[in-house]
Amino acid sequence: MIAGFLRQKPVELVKCETVDLEVPATAEIVLEGHVHLDELRSEGPFGDHTGFYSLEDLYPVFHLSCITHRKNPIYATTIAGKNLQWEDGWMGKAVERIFLPLMKLTIPEIVDINLPVEGIFHNLMICFHQEVLIPARPAVMNAIWSLGQAMFTNALLC
Repeated sequence: MIAGFLRQKPVELVKCETVDLEVPATAEIVLEGHVHLDELRSEGPFGDHTGFYSLEDLYPVFHLSCITHRKNPIYATTIAGKNLQWEDGWMGKAVERIFLPLMKLTIPEIVDINLPVEGIFHNLMICFHQEVLIPARPAVMNAIWSLGQAMFTNALLC
């Protein structure tokens, strides 16, 4: 849905080879397989965009059944870092700009948002909104916290 939203037109899909799913027809690389949620293996630690490492933990195992790809596919990746010098820092700012119009559809009082790098893009959100009475501010804040990943925002300044 996000790709269609960004392109302003639907994404063409094709059926997978070994699983009952459809994927974008122009995908660079497609990994098909299955996961049994009761089969876990240890992974980690992993570098995180917070500048710290996650702990080693148990995660579900992905069983690969098929790999398909375009001719000369591009393998996209990022280098994790905690500020705007690293790729995921710029991706955090892009998410901020991409989701603002969607947030405005749900909460018309919102004028702009800022997810500062210091808040690691999800722990702190600064919301600029139309002048609302002080009793209405909690309603705006609760509406933001009800929007998917925004529920993880620890500090919301409106």
